[in-house]
Amino acid sequence: MEPRRDFHHRLDELYVELLRMGGGLLATMEKTRLCFLELDHVAADEIIAGDHLFDDYRNRLEEEGLELLALQAPVAVDLRMIVVIMRIAQKFERMADLCEDIAVAVKNIRAVSLHSWIKEAIDEMARRSLRLVERALEGFKERDAGMARELEAMDDSVDRLYRGFFREFDRGRDEELDVAVRVIMVARFFERIADHAVDIGDNVRFLVSGR
Repeated sequence: MEPRRDFHHRLDELYVELLRMGGGLLATMEKTRLCFLELDHVAADEIIAGDHLFDDYRNRLEEEGLELLALQAPVAVDLRMIVVIMRIAQKFERMADLCEDIAVAVKNIRAVSLHSWIKEAIDEMARRSLRLVERALEGFKERDAGMARELEAMDDSVDRLYRGFFREFDRGRDEELDVAVRVIMVARFFERIADHAVDIGDNVRFLVSGR
């Protein structure tokens, strides 16, 4: 296979591998959402045990991306595609780490500890964060630079939910301190996932426009 054809074949494989990583992340996020909603300690253990898969994805994508950069010296859109794939792989890996953090928090919350308002509020944040990641991945596949603005607006709604949730604890709710701390952390972790999705939108904009 001639060098340029081999390069584009390997770049296509890199692209497909990132999409596979994104699909796995979406499945893990949904599992994490249900894990918190049901305070499912078995699911929490599974999420924690599976985190290394995303580390492996990121490592493979970075190693292959760096090799293509070093050996092929790509330019223009090919160069940007490799850089963006590696950046998004890092974002996906960080989101998976946040899912693991949520699972660890779940393992330290007793099923009888949470009022329904807490579960409902965080579940809404989780659903919106999941939609953000889905939209970010779709924008990458479609190379839709305008999608970045849409993601920012979607993220604003998650931020508002987070601030509203935090204020509820300032009103003298009667949750135990350790439970309050853990659920606030869970809400923060979902909010951070949404932030990472917005960063992916910025990377898609860079891929398309070079800016």
